[in-house]
Amino acid sequence: MKKILILGAGNHQVHIIKQAKEMSLYTIVVSPDGDYPGLKLADKVYYVDATDGKKVYEIAQAESVDGIVTDQGEMFVRSQAYAAEKMGLQGIGYERALLFTDKNAQKEKCEMLGLPTIEHGLVKTLQEAKDLFRKINGNAIIKPTDSSGSRGVTKIVEERDLEDNFETTKAFSRDGNVIMERFINGPEYEVDSVVVNGECKYLMHADLTEFQIPNVFACSTILFPSMADSKVIEQLIDTNKKTIEGLGLENGLAHAEYIMDDATGNIYLMEAAARGGGLFLSSHIAEMQTGLNTAEFLINLALGNIKELPEFQRELCHCGYVSFYLPVGEVVSLEGLDEALMLPYVTKNLIHVKNEMKTTKYTDKRLRNVLFLRAQSREELMSHIEEIRKTIKIKVKTPDGIKGPIWN
Repeated sequence: MKKILILGAGNHQVHIIKQAKEMSLYTIVVSPDGDYPGLKLADKVYYVDATDGKKVYEIAQAESVDGIVTDQGEMFVRSQAYAAEKMGLQGIGYERALLFTDKNAQKEKCEMLGLPTIEHGLVKTLQEAKDLFRKINGNAIIKPTDSSGSRGVTKIVEERDLEDNFETTKAFSRDGNVIMERFINGPEYEVDSVVVNGECKYLMHADLTEFQIPNVFACSTILFPSMADSKVIEQLIDTNKKTIEGLGLENGLAHAEYIMDDATGNIYLMEAAARGGGLFLSSHIAEMQTGLNTAEFLINLALGNIKELPEFQRELCHCGYVSFYLPVGEVVSLEGLDEALMLPYVTKNLIHVKNEMKTTKYTDKRLRNVLFLRAQSREELMSHIEEIRKTIKIKVKTPDGIKGPIWN
């Protein structure tokens, strides 16, 4: 029986563990101990930090595994690549993993490729940040170079914002560096792709709508497929192919987010990841959109069984998710939640809400409550979203009185 090493045991890795077992593979999971659903599914568990590449390699070596796989978790990309490379197994390579998980290095590479690149710079100190902000001469954003989940991302309107937030942003960066880039206004998109032997083929594209909450860089909705003008879609797909192939991804899934500048019409890469889209975009949405079982693809890729791009369809339906935050306070009523989750077009959910729970400041993507939907048209999808927003009437007791979910 072949052995597959799986990094992570959270909700987003469950589909890989289940798929591996369906393929009659011996599943070995690497994860810290905790309330992770995948721990109960695996044949064997190592209670180890899966972001530690050296420890993952030691486990892979001790178990003589046939493949190492993960998905959706940005924090596992480097350790998976490191261990696979050391073992001589299929992987993206450690240097490539660094490029896909370092925002500054990624933008530098895109600039070298001649792709439109947002004005940016690497800053290590507050003074360097102030100097670059003056040079950009406009609104900017600062980000940790190698964090995930939009943690530490802050919009900078004036130097005082840097003084208040620079050290916090820096603290989220593993290497202690911060990237600053010009803030751009315009519609946002995502493109998810599959790559084999260096050839990138797009799976699906979507329209992104972010919350209008200061310094909360998270999507309130992601809707597939994008309804942008056909010329914009063509430009988006072309830019994505040049980006992913130019960054040198040889095999795997790719998830990239883009923004189109209202002022110039240029499409700029915001971030590209060498993994499937998080929040079940890879495992749930992709199969609804394309019919491709991404878990099966990734496992076969890790085992060296994939020699050519898989066959799949596109735009099989309209789907996506709608999400909400809760105001800071105490939940006193869950009215309408169960009813909404039972709606026939709700295909999956990620709900954190419990009665009497204390809610915290909504600055992290992971605190969103999410419902996944399916429809036959964008018009129907929007109608479903409107019905859900009217149905869910959760009440939170705050210092300013009773308030409901934050949808926008």
